[in-house]
Amino acid sequence: PILIMKRSTIVTFVGIAAVGVAGILFTLQRSSPGISGGTAATGTTTASSGVPFIPAADPANATYLIDGMPVTLVSGGASRPAAPGSASMVTTRLFGGPATGDLARNGRTDAAVVLVQDSGGSGTFYYAAAAIASGTAAAPRTVGTNAVFLGDRIAPQTVEVKNGVMIVNYADRAPGEPMSAAPSVGKTAYFVTDGTSLYEAPIAAAYPLYAGSGAGVGSSSATGISWAKPTPVFATTTPSLIGVEIVSQPIMNITDLATPSTPFMNHYRRALTAAGWTVNNMLAAGGPGAEIAGYTKGSDYFIVSYMSDFKVKSANAPEQCPCDLTFSLFAGEKMN
Repeated sequence: PILIMKRSTIVTFVGIAAVGVAGILFTLQRSSPGISGGTAATGTTTASSGVPFIPAADPANATYLIDGMPVTLVSGGASRPAAPGSASMVTTRLFGGPATGDLARNGRTDAAVVLVQDSGGSGTFYYAAAAIASGTAAAPRTVGTNAVFLGDRIAPQTVEVKNGVMIVNYADRAPGEPMSAAPSVGKTAYFVTDGTSLYEAPIAAAYPLYAGSGAGVGSSSATGISWAKPTPVFATTTPSLIGVEIVSQPIMNITDLATPSTPFMNHYRRALTAAGWTVNNMLAAGGPGAEIAGYTKGSDYFIVSYMSDFKVKSANAPEQCPCDLTFSLFAGEKMN
């Protein structure tokens, strides 16, 4: 079976025989509501959660792991010789101002940053990283994460923290363009952290989000699909994943489930396979009113699913519509 856990609801789907592969156990645990995005502090505890107050992270004075090497910033910068005895210096600094928010989802104020490193050659390398507020109220400290490479000589635009997700917008070159060309292709990268490490969640592959052409026969919502904000999600069983989930608002009172669900699943099958993702039937499952399709690309995972809440329920007969339908997209990678 495949088990999907979402804060207060547990739904089990039986693996479908059509794919000829038994389902795997796949558990998605959303972060707690009311914490992500940061909570104002009052006295020694946060206003609503009771978490002991810790001063905000200090990204300008933290140690980050860049390409496996620890780099400690002091007042926003660091430098070291490119090689022993070399006059050439490798410099690292914060690029622009940090974005603040509760990336670790514990009521404290963390920071999302872009680091830029110049090794003395022609390259100027940009990285995403996070500074996590830690320690105690009496002895606060900042934990810098690993830095995730964004690109060489790109043009960072904005850094945001929304709903516990770090979002970096930047411009890069089109494939095949020389490094002398000005960055002109807009890109967005999404990142989440477990409080120690930073992970890129390839949820950008879901955009533009499927809107649908209507909610389906018998639905009380005929305006298509409305999506909530991206949310950090953990998969707590094998494979152990961390990433970002986007969930739709329920489409209410559907009498024909296939009308909205089939084009949704087909849309992402076409879009993901065209982008180089491979169908992974070990992640597939289905059952009455529900389906999960899984895709992989390298170490990345993308899960497309829908689930139904049937209005007609009986112990002596199959569940049937009318029902409420919810779509879900998850993108992430294996945790360390």
